[in-house]
Amino acid sequence: MLPRIQQPRLALGFAAAGALAFWVPDVCVHVVAGRNFDSLHVKAITFVLPIAFLIAYLTLRKIAARRGYQSLGLAMLVGVWLTGGLFIVIAETALGAGFTGASGVRDSLFITALSVIPVVTYVLATYDGSLMALLAVTVGALWIWRMGRSGTPLPFLRRSK
Repeated sequence: MLPRIQQPRLALGFAAAGALAFWVPDVCVHVVAGRNFDSLHVKAITFVLPIAFLIAYLTLRKIAARRGYQSLGLAMLVGVWLTGGLFIVIAETALGAGFTGASGVRDSLFITALSVIPVVTYVLATYDGSLMALLAVTVGALWIWRMGRSGTPLPFLRRSK
């Protein structure tokens, strides 16, 4: 049996914030690059997405602490993984793929629906150029969560009062 989600509306809000903080810069890089997307843009995505996620985490942890929410990073990470397909399809539209053509809409909607399965987000991130950023955020968030649970004194993990 699955454990009950602590404060479900707050968890949903934090998941949405995590998704937006991570994937909106990806979409912006793809829109700016357009059909000229290359390895320089992949490098930008690899560094910008985790930094944007970290800034959002550091900003939202004050709200989470005030409301007694304990799993901020986990909620944000779930948002990133569950919405990856939607944002990747939107980003690929800038490259001339994604929601284009009659069958393109049907296929894109199908892929977006499937992307709530984390393996699909992983595969799509490989094609999108955001795989390293996705892995960095996932490993980093899980590491920070583990360090916070073990009581390791990291300055940016201290709860705001």
